[in-house]
Amino acid sequence: MHLDTKTIDKIPKDKIGYFRFKKFNENTYLITNDAGKFHFFSNDDFQKFILGNIDVGNQFEELVKKGFIKNESYEERMVWSVAGKHHFVWVGPTLHMIVTTLRCNHKCKYCHAAVAPMSAKQFDMDEKTAKKVVDAILYTNSPSLTIEFQGGESLVNYPIVQYIVEYAGQRALHLDKKLTFSIVTNLTLMTEDKLKWLLDNWVDICSSLDGDELSHNANRTGFDGNSFESVTYWLKRVDEEKQKRGLWKIGALLTVTKQTLPRYKEIIDTYINLWLDGIFLRWLNPYGFAASDMETLAYESDEWIDFYRKSLDYIIEINKQWKQFREQITGIYLQKIFNAFDPAFMDIRSPSGIAIGWVAYNYDGKIYASDESRMLGRMWDDTFFMTDVGDSGQETYNRMMNSDITKIAVQSSTLDGLPWYNDHVYKPYLWVDIIHNYKIDGNLYTPLVKDEKMKLQIAILDTIFEKLQNPEDKKILMSWIGR
Repeated sequence: MHLDTKTIDKIPKDKIGYFRFKKFNENTYLITNDAGKFHFFSNDDFQKFILGNIDVGNQFEELVKKGFIKNESYEERMVWSVAGKHHFVWVGPTLHMIVTTLRCNHKCKYCHAAVAPMSAKQFDMDEKTAKKVVDAILYTNSPSLTIEFQGGESLVNYPIVQYIVEYAGQRALHLDKKLTFSIVTNLTLMTEDKLKWLLDNWVDICSSLDGDELSHNANRTGFDGNSFESVTYWLKRVDEEKQKRGLWKIGALLTVTKQTLPRYKEIIDTYINLWLDGIFLRWLNPYGFAASDMETLAYESDEWIDFYRKSLDYIIEINKQWKQFREQITGIYLQKIFNAFDPAFMDIRSPSGIAIGWVAYNYDGKIYASDESRMLGRMWDDTFFMTDVGDSGQETYNRMMNSDITKIAVQSSTLDGLPWYNDHVYKPYLWVDIIHNYKIDGNLYTPLVKDEKMKLQIAILDTIFEKLQNPEDKKILMSWIGR
């Protein structure tokens, strides 16, 4: 629905704060504002609201508190609320992904990284490059940093992982920076000695689990043995050790392929049986090996949306019965909707985290604006390459932040001012994936009606706001916030 000009002219702008809206269903309107607040109206109350005729009472006070009705403190409150939602723009990159090697002992069908064979040692990062990368990372102006080890399979070049942890840890201590580490690994090269060393040195561990045995082994090929058996053994083993130390449970990532779609119950049950506390229903991206096999791996957006809704319904029913278990993407959006401070998840923010939130350092010292950017580089497309690592951290960081790629990424991923995106009722919660749009359309500025990633987001948010109108479902969803 669009308000006609006569109705717009009648809106008492001295009383009503700026809002976006849509007719949510036959009987309800949804409004939002730039502070991320939302409110549902009946049809009649919406008409009263836009004319400034909401009666004094609980709804009036609630609308004042949310910033939809102005009072003497409106401007100050909105300034602080919007600032809180964009706190992440005050500092430089906080997530630094280091590709220690492109070698891998798997060759997953959808591998976004387009890994190299185990014999190709020329794709390993050396100590000299690793030192320069760490120096660049620690020069950033963020007081809190995370170094995440990626691949390939990061444990293939385990000595460089150890070197970076030890060198970066010592340097961060002297520079008074808070530094955390995580490693993304398929776990099949894990040993008891490696596990102990990683946890002793506070390196968090994350892995991939593509569901039940049939789904996982079908996707994650090229391993000499049963990949599912190996990864689930180590998922349990890592979790045991983390629990002994009072650490968070291990996380696992799911990549959804066409074969995954009908097996959502089996996949979720597998995660629960492993005592994992959530699942990330990650869609397929057109990078690396996946790009050459989209016909057998990919699906239409509507198919993933149906998969997501069925999975969420199943997870909510499980929560109602006996087990607290959450869907991670939903949890991120819930934090964006309800928390005063945005969770600053690198993808789901405006401007996006590309170049200014996260950066990827390739094994050879080439620095890309994001992990997906370096995946494009592996496909012989260096559009989002920023610079090579230099001899000093200051030199490298200045080149990174002053690169044309950084400026273009910020401009093209900031929703304010982007036609259609800026006007959407879900604008406070949305993000634009410029790398995906570039890969699919050859254009960073894809119209919203053609943006497939936006279609997925809108469907997720429609589903969440629908659930929030059901008191029992809302109680479960609210319990996921902050976990």
